[in-house]
Amino acid sequence: MISAINELIFELDRFVTVWGVKKLLGHFSRSENTAYDPVPSSLLNVPASCLPYHISGYTTRTHAVIRALRDTGASVHVLTRPGYPWDRSDRVAQAEGDQTIVDGIAYAHAQRPANNRHVLQFAVQASKVIADAARKHRVAAIHAASNHTNALPALLAARTLGIPFHYEMRGLWELTRASRMAWFENSARYKLGLELEGLVAKHADRLFVISRELGRYAQENWGVRPERMALLPNCVDPQAILPADPDKAEPNTIGYAGSIMPYEGLDTLIEAVAMLAERGVEVRVRIVGDGEAKGGLEELSRRSGQTGRIEFLGRVNPAQAIAALESCSLVCIPRKPFQVCEIVPPIKLAEALAMAKPVVVPDLPVFRDELGADPAGWFFRAGDAADLARVIEEALREPARLAALGVKAREYMLAHRTWDRFVRDVAQPHGQGGEHA
Repeated sequence: MISAINELIFELDRFVTVWGVKKLLGHFSRSENTAYDPVPSSLLNVPASCLPYHISGYTTRTHAVIRALRDTGASVHVLTRPGYPWDRSDRVAQAEGDQTIVDGIAYAHAQRPANNRHVLQFAVQASKVIADAARKHRVAAIHAASNHTNALPALLAARTLGIPFHYEMRGLWELTRASRMAWFENSARYKLGLELEGLVAKHADRLFVISRELGRYAQENWGVRPERMALLPNCVDPQAILPADPDKAEPNTIGYAGSIMPYEGLDTLIEAVAMLAERGVEVRVRIVGDGEAKGGLEELSRRSGQTGRIEFLGRVNPAQAIAALESCSLVCIPRKPFQVCEIVPPIKLAEALAMAKPVVVPDLPVFRDELGADPAGWFFRAGDAADLARVIEEALREPARLAALGVKAREYMLAHRTWDRFVRDVAQPHGQGGEHA
């Protein structure tokens, strides 16, 4: 009874929130004149989180995009979501001021408003902070990354100032949460989150999507026109990620580096290793990272008798993570067949390929798209431990082919997935250039 009442309350809040956001967007309609004379090729980048407070694929990508934009000659100013990092209790470092400098990039912070209030209230209050920062630097556009909580205030700020708004959609948090909590997909909060994503995407002057699959989702579910979308996939800086030394790779060793979440499918990998052990095929796995699924995976490893074969290295610094992957014959990213895994690619895939590591990945649409027509690796049926065991055994059987695919992996990334190939479009005026999603 209580849960039913709560869900009714959430449904009412969903209705009011969507109505309110539409009213806000009408009220904050784009000014005919800009509030100042913008500096050409200048941006205010608004990410939801950043290094060193959170170490994740999101913050790694944020840093890489900003650095690549600056390398093109764009003038990029950064303001993290108002309230960040103080309002995130899971931060791994303490903020000591209103600016953090990481590798020469200055991340400005505003302590208020904190993201501890209704989305409508936060959007209005935070938009004023973002507009002040944009006005201060006279930027030509505001570029905000996922999710809608972060992007909606930036959209309102851009409309107030009469400058273009870019939305960099890196995923859909609601799909990610649904992969961890089956009940969530039928909830009002799930529906509200996706509706707000759709509203921000439809009102953005330019929508940059992390994959073609996500672009198709935006087009089919929200009616976003293809000509307003451009692809901004996970890429690499060839100077920052160097090819691994093949002589350091240990035979029959598989690597994984990233978050340890249920949808990553590492339980499937552990089960596959156990199956291989039963038929006399010895394989070792090195898992770098941390997350909510780690404890359960360690228990699965013990229960299945694989503790000698599965090594959990925990959270390590970037150099240690690279060294761990360098010691492996290949990288496995065994994601499960959830919708989020079908449309959102992990940045660790791009990084592994750039290191000249062949990969074993699930046969899901986004992985097929990311690896291209001549993939530098193998596919297995997502969620199927027996098929993963078969593919791993096949892959490790031919060391010469592993080496050749490693070379192909690096070549593919250099030819198709470098940041300079894609970020130039971000700093260009609305509607010019870009690889369509």
